[in-house]
Amino acid sequence: SPLHVYLGGETLLREGRYAAAARAFEGAMRGAEASRTSSLGELNRAVGVPPLSTEAPLESAAERDEWDRYEYLAAVRSSFDAAGQADAALPFAKRALELRVIEERAPKAYAGLHVVAFKDSLNLGRLADAHEVLTDLHGCASSAHRRVDKEAEAIYRERRADCFNTLVSVLHARGGVAQLAKLRFDGELRSELFLALRRHAPASDVHGAAGPNAYELLYALQLQYGDYGGAARSMFELSARLGNDVAAAAAGGGGRKGVRR
Repeated sequence: SPLHVYLGGETLLREGRYAAAARAFEGAMRGAEASRTSSLGELNRAVGVPPLSTEAPLESAAERDEWDRYEYLAAVRSSFDAAGQADAALPFAKRALELRVIEERAPKAYAGLHVVAFKDSLNLGRLADAHEVLTDLHGCASSAHRRVDKEAEAIYRERRADCFNTLVSVLHARGGVAQLAKLRFDGELRSELFLALRRHAPASDVHGAAGPNAYELLYALQLQYGDYGGAARSMFELSARLGNDVAAAAAGGGGRKGVRR
């Protein structure tokens, strides 16, 4: 039965057999949804899956079924996350992102789920997956704008900005910020990337950093996208930053190799 398959998955998880546990949890979900005598909601209640609150009422049995699936996927993702297995947790988060009921009935939770999937992707070094999540989050903001749902739109835009700030700071800390040049950002996503780089640049190392610093990358990307005025501004700001750092070092009588704030 789906219940026994699920319990078997929990045993596999405790034993550290994560791939087998993931298959068991997936099988339990499929079995419960295909059963004529039980449902996924009943399985959730039987195994103690935490109920999640909607931000707007569910309007149909189909939405209730999708919400049951969301609660199940969220619980399994959380179990793998607690075990330190982001690689196993991520597919369950991405499966949950496919459920439109969350976007429509719980935009805050849906935005938060995007952030979880984004951070897991980034921590696993899956930059293309992180970019995909960012693009989807942008699509949510656009959809909310078309629905004239200002509250949801603001939530999605705020989370999108948070993700861009995290993307730039994490990649810069890893010495991999130049990887951003390999990704395509259009329209508002491009503007958000430029803004994140500009916010990050004043606190970044411009002296001893390996590879291009934040100003140089911003300059290169602005040239790539034809923003020549912005590119000139970036070089001016870098020049001013270097001049200020040299003056500060001279005034302090030191020869600091770099400045980190």
